Amino acid sequence: MNDLNTLLERAAGPTGTPLDAHADLTRGQRALSRTRRRRGALGLVGVAATGVVGVGMARFTDPGRDVAADRTQTHHPVNGTGITFLAQPFEAGPYTFDQTPAGWEVQGANAYAVTIAPVGFPDQEPLSFAGKLVILFDANKPSGSPIDHDGRTFWIGGSGGSSTVATRTRRTEPAGVVSIQYPNDAGWTRDTMLTFLAGVHVGPGAQQGVG
Repeated sequence: MNDLNTLLERAAGPTGTPLDAHADLTRGQRALSRTRRRRGALGLVGVAATGVVGVGMARFTDPGRDVAADRTQTHHPVNGTGITFLAQPFEAGPYTFDQTPAGWEVQGANAYAVTIAPVGFPDQEPLSFAGKLVILFDANKPSGSPIDHDGRTFWIGGSGGSSTVATRTRRTEPAGVVSIQYPNDAGWTRDTMLTFLAGVHVGPGAQQGVG
């Protein structure tokens, strides 16, 4: 160590304070250690921030989906019919549904109506209603045979190979009539459709269709 001090003193030239290489090395090691600790802390903050962003993206992209074909959820058959429901609410425009019909998905939604069709249905045009479920919101007077279900009155009707079920909106919802039209050969029955329509909620963004 004395030889190293002598060499440093000669290289630095005359000075009033003797150089101590050991002290300089110690200070350098301490500075490097502080730098590494700061970098490590910044790295942990970056990882935490990335985790927060990931959670936010998952919340935005996953639960809000309108597809009704998730096979991982519990199926609830109604009266042994061909239609089963997933215990999974979903949203379509301003309308919210308490449960999802397995194997069906939303094709289109706006303030006036929602179109739901079997997954992979050949006709992908949202405004084409043949063979699909169509949920409508309007001010037309309900028609058909009245029936009480879940504390509300529903009207059953239909013609030309399709059926309709209609009911008045709840007091907390925009005033009007919400109805569903569905094909008779799509596996739906009066009971399954009553169950499905009873779980439809009309949001404040809904508007009554004309006609």
